[in-house]
Amino acid sequence: MEIPSRIQLTGKQFFVLTGIVGARAVTGLEDPFRGTLTEEMPIEVAKIEQELQEKDLIDTGDSEPVLVQELLEYIEVCSRTLLTIHMRVSGSDKEPKECFIYYSSSLVVKADIESEPDGERVYVLEALGTPSEAWLKIINHLQLEDRKNRDTAPLAMPKGWFQQWMSAEQGEQEPRKYLLAQGYPESVVSALADCVSHPERYATFTAYYCPDLNCRIQGIELLRGQHSNWLIRNEGEQDQIWGATVTEIIRELGAVIERIKFHPEQYG
Repeated sequence: MEIPSRIQLTGKQFFVLTGIVGARAVTGLEDPFRGTLTEEMPIEVAKIEQELQEKDLIDTGDSEPVLVQELLEYIEVCSRTLLTIHMRVSGSDKEPKECFIYYSSSLVVKADIESEPDGERVYVLEALGTPSEAWLKIINHLQLEDRKNRDTAPLAMPKGWFQQWMSAEQGEQEPRKYLLAQGYPESVVSALADCVSHPERYATFTAYYCPDLNCRIQGIELLRGQHSNWLIRNEGEQDQIWGATVTEIIRELGAVIERIKFHPEQYG
């Protein structure tokens, strides 16, 4: 059977498939059987295997279940990767999108996270090609647009303040007052505040590097407004915020991956 380029799986189906290939853990895959009694698990797994067989995704036959070849490649990439990228992207005109991107040396697989009407998570798997091909698609997914580069040193706020500001958990004026009190130019602070209040696009980009389940994590946030782009990164006990062009954003996204892969002592 020819497997479609996009494969939709429930959380339980994805979980069982990773178990068939012997995965110990998969970044981004929640345990859908949490709360199920141990003695109930064989029955639950058998139900899911039957669903997968009816979708022609596994062959049970007279032995242990076997994944069809095309799907096996997808699941093995998700299950055995060292590098995973997690992205959340939201805009003023669309529902937020979330995905996990799993790397191997020859193939990259994306798992889009969608929700059913009952709230159940659904994973839509899709091959993105080689790492170089996938990188271009990731950049396109973020929908970057060039804006003026604010020529200023990074602004700094207490750790976690920026996300609270974006979600309106901080008083609307408190972060702005704080930044002005630190001596940052009012024009720069006002431009940032305008982006926070009226974002065209907001994204989080997080890289996970997991040798033997020992995850190292490094991330960055991107905020795009009508007149400027901003990058936000946690540095110790502060949120560092600075303006950037598209070229600088792409370079910084690549640096997130490089730092976590080649300087593991900082994140392990």
